[in-house]
Amino acid sequence: MKSVIKSFFSLFLFVLACTLWAGIFFILPYFLDNPFNGWQGWFITLFHWGLECFATFFLIYFFSVNKYVFAVFFPLFSLLGSVLSFYRYAYKAVLTPMLIDASLHNDLRTTLDVVSIPLVVFVIVSLLISIFAVKYRFEKLKVSKPLIHFVASALLLCVILTANGRLTASLMQRFPFNVYYNFSEYKKLRKTLFTERIDPDPTLKSTCNDSLKVVIVIGEALRADHLSLNGYHRLTNPRLSKRKSIFSFPAIYSEFTNTNMSLPHILTRADSIYPERAFQEKSFISLFRKCGYYASWISNQDPAETYVSFINECDTVLYCHPEKSVYNYNEWLDEDLIPLAKEIKKKDSPCNLFVLHTIGSHWYYNNHFSPPFKVFTPVTSSRILSQCSKEELINSYDNTVVYTDFFLDSLIQLFENENAVMIYLSDHGETLGENGAWLHAGDSEASHHPACIVWCSDKFEQKYPDKVKALEMNRNRYFRSNFLFHSALNAANIPSKVMDKKLSIFNFPLQ
Repeated sequence: MKSVIKSFFSLFLFVLACTLWAGIFFILPYFLDNPFNGWQGWFITLFHWGLECFATFFLIYFFSVNKYVFAVFFPLFSLLGSVLSFYRYAYKAVLTPMLIDASLHNDLRTTLDVVSIPLVVFVIVSLLISIFAVKYRFEKLKVSKPLIHFVASALLLCVILTANGRLTASLMQRFPFNVYYNFSEYKKLRKTLFTERIDPDPTLKSTCNDSLKVVIVIGEALRADHLSLNGYHRLTNPRLSKRKSIFSFPAIYSEFTNTNMSLPHILTRADSIYPERAFQEKSFISLFRKCGYYASWISNQDPAETYVSFINECDTVLYCHPEKSVYNYNEWLDEDLIPLAKEIKKKDSPCNLFVLHTIGSHWYYNNHFSPPFKVFTPVTSSRILSQCSKEELINSYDNTVVYTDFFLDSLIQLFENENAVMIYLSDHGETLGENGAWLHAGDSEASHHPACIVWCSDKFEQKYPDKVKALEMNRNRYFRSNFLFHSALNAANIPSKVMDKKLSIFNFPLQ
């Protein structure tokens, strides 16, 4: 009996030592840039780090029961941990499905460009330590009743990873569980690419007879009533308010309050009667391409399984920041999309469709505006909502609105001398303290009212005065967010039989 207890404690201490090594060098970099305030914030951050280490303990425990399994597992674990933690610490980069895709498709020279001497040294040290741990496991530890250890560690690990949805989501965003999670998400995305969708208008045959640039900007979590264009008491649109041919639509309704469900309904002709079209049919992008448009998707967000197939309807797909996720707490700006749009524009195709997917007003708000746009103060200094006052949260949010105003104005500058039209539509709104709720993905009324802004160039206005007049007449009308499918086609004069002009903001309303 004493030998069994001694064997258990020896294994326990060994796994604990391995976990502490991993916790300090592989997991801690994911928490170093988390903004928080005071002892309470420090404790909450430490608690989350401890939970990640706790789950990692049982993962290492499971693989250490058999020394041969451990000899394979721990060096690989250390190799991945050292590489991912180095880039998380040095470059604020995290593993994402986009980064996996880029890594698998880069040539060798591009891959070697991100290899540095400090990285090589850290990897070598980590591998040497892992080899020492394997040697120690072989020579010093004898595990009694290994089946009990296997079952116990497996059960406890499963309980930790499935006990709470929010806890699971947090664990899966950091090493070591982010390796499994992101490769799994990448596999899902790749599988989705080969799922055939239905052409909504197989009879459509047309050519683009006019040089036109159609720019669709998908916003993120920007609510309509925080635009000064719509009467908000703060000047959140100082640039757009000075431009002509700007039309803001304050009465748009989004049925869904999260990106993954909202985008399929925005991009397809799905509606309340036929919601299944969002997951069966192709988007308006495919119809643009059938009519000779060169389509580009330029994204500042990671793709999701629900809408990645629409992204790949485009001729060109560019990801601005494939190394970032919502668990990054450092600068992540939409202005970085502009140079990519410029590069596509240089191709000078007569007809272009640009779809720009922005990070917009996503939490953590301070990440998504640069210092010159810190207009309203004080702002938040912690990612922990309970540590932020309502004033700080709304100030930070409104600063993202001012920044979006700057971004859209910069985008307009890129196209203002063209025959061009821009439609900005946020995927959903944001809850800002109403009934004690914050952020989005809930059922707060504020989350159902996204911002929508349309801009027309002088050349577009001259060629299509009736469309511009219709915008003026429709600006205060109620539309559901699926208006985008029909409005984009109408703006480009694409003669599709599936376009419903009654749902287009470019069409005169029925009297």
